[in-house]
Formats: sequence, structure tokens, C-alpha cells
Amino acid sequence: MPIDEIVEAIAFTGRLVGGAIEALNAVGMVAEHIFSGHSARFFHGVGRRVIAVATFGTKRIASSLRVVPKGSHPRPRGSDWLALWVGILSWIALFLAIGFGVAHFL
Repeated sequence: MPIDEIVEAIAFTGRLVGGAIEALNAVGMVAEHIFSGHSARFFHGVGRRVIAVATFGTKRIASSLRVVPKGSHPRPRGSDWLALWVGILSWIALFLAIGFGVAHFL
């Protein structure tokens, strides 16, 4: 096997590994943005409303805008995490539905 082919194979493998690392970094940045303060509050609010509509108002989740005493850290409850994930997933579902619904017009 010529040395040029070996070098080309190593370079190709390096580009693949670099691309994978870059993709993981992008996923980490997106996750960091979603779970930051303002975005998390937005998705939590969306999730609260989706849950309220889906259960016809029988299940209510407290607002994410409640006051945390100075010097202490917020301790999210299970319902907070549920509302956050429901908000994220419903937002993704909305965009996918719009994308697939409008795609046939393109």
C-alpha cells in the first residue's frame, strides 16, 4: 500500500472524527441554550399551557416565575421538568408539522 493512500485514509478519518466532535459541541451548545434562564422559562411556559389544554384545565403547574429567596438556589420539582420537556417536545412537533404541512407547496 503506498504511503499516499495511508496518509489520505488517516486524513479522512481525522475529518470524520473532527466533524463528530464539532456536531457534539453544537448539540451541547443547543442544550445549553435551551436550559438557560430565558429559554427554559419560555419552554416551561409553553409546556404549562400545553398540559393545561391537554387535560382541559384539570392539571395546573405552577409558574416558573416564582420568587426564590436570596442566597438559595431554585430547586425544580418533577412537574417543572415535565412542563419543560413537554414544552420542548411540543415546540419541535409544531415545527415538524408546519414543515411537513407546507413542504408539498414547495
